[in-house]
Parts: sequence; C-alpha cells; structure tokens
Amino acid sequence: MAALDTLLLPTPALVSYIRTLLRLFHFAGLVLGFGGAVFLDLMLSRYRRMVVSAELAANVEWISRFVASGLLLLWLSGAGFLALYAVAEPDKLMNPKIWANIAIVGILTINGLAIHRFVLPFLRQRIGSQLLTGIKPGTKVALIGCGVISIVSWTVPVILGAAPQLNFVVPCAIILAAYILMLVQAFLIATFVMRERAHSTIHPETLAGQPAAGEGLTA
Repeated sequence: MAALDTLLLPTPALVSYIRTLLRLFHFAGLVLGFGGAVFLDLMLSRYRRMVVSAELAANVEWISRFVASGLLLLWLSGAGFLALYAVAEPDKLMNPKIWANIAIVGILTINGLAIHRFVLPFLRQRIGSQLLTGIKPGTKVALIGCGVISIVSWTVPVILGAAPQLNFVVPCAIILAAYILMLVQAFLIATFVMRERAHSTIHPETLAGQPAAGEGLTA
C-alpha cells in the first residue's frame, strides 16, 4: 500500500511545472483585476463631476469584464494551489497568508457581485446626468464603499504575493486587521476627495475643446 501511495505522488519536476503554470494564471488574474480596478477608479474619479455619457458607461462595463475575468483566474489558480499543496506540499497549507488571501478574495467576489448587480445599472441610469450630484447620501456612501473595497482588495493580494517574508510569520488575524485598517483609511480619503463642491456641470466632450493653460494668450 505504501508503495502504491509513493507511485501516485507527483514527481518534483511535475510539481515544479504545475506550480509555474498556476503562477502564470495567478499573475494574469492579478494583472487583469488590479489593472482594471485601478483604471476604473481613476476614470470614475476623473469624470465624477461630469455628465455621464453612454460611451463612458459602455467603457466602464467593458473594463469590468476584464476585472471579472481576473477574479475568475484568481479563484481557479488559488484552487489549483490548494490542491497541489494538499497532494505534494501539505505543510504549506499551514501558511496563514494563504487563508488571509482566500478571505480577502472572498470579500472581493461579494463586492464584485454588488458592483454588477447595483453599481453598473446605477451608472446606466445616470446617463445624461452627473454621476454623484443630487443622489442620496446612502447611495453615495455605497458607491464609494464599493470602489474602496475593490481597489484595496486587489492591492492587498498583490502585496502579500510580493512579500514572502510574511510566510508562516504573520498570523491571519493580523493580516486581516491590517486589511480592515486600510479599508477604513481609504474610505475616509475617498469620502473627502468625492465631497460635494459648488461647481458647474461639465460635459466630457467639452474637455477636448478646452485650450491648455495659457493657450491663446500669446500673439
């Protein structure tokens, strides 16, 4: 029986190839998700006081598909890593960083469902109006919260993946506490940045026609 178990175990070379393949999928997921989330947050912050156009809404929905694809790749590669560790490297399942990552990606998934269920339809409804002007405070808080959870929850897995020094050292609870602290700080900053100001309505298409600072002042 022991000999059979030995034969069924993957060879070190096979484990290495599988690990490399899973890393490629994992990195691809992080690139799509993190890059898309940052781009969306910057775009919506840029146009938050402008009239929402159909083109802007379509671009946001298009980029959100890449973010969703990145999240799917994270889950698939993560499940692959867990299966690989269970078979070939069971000691790695004791790494608290893995379970903190799973918890954060779970929160990211719930937030992604909320974005597709509520935020994207809200954005379509705002076509022809300014994004945040005149909406209920609770709605504005929910929108800011979704954006903050998205960007922070994509950033933390990137940091954890780039910090092998945390392996088997920092407890899962400490990592999650730091993650929650980052969420609170980011939410306060975003709320301050997105606060209401006295301003006039700006249409996105007018930006292209605006002269640069100082343009037209010289002969």
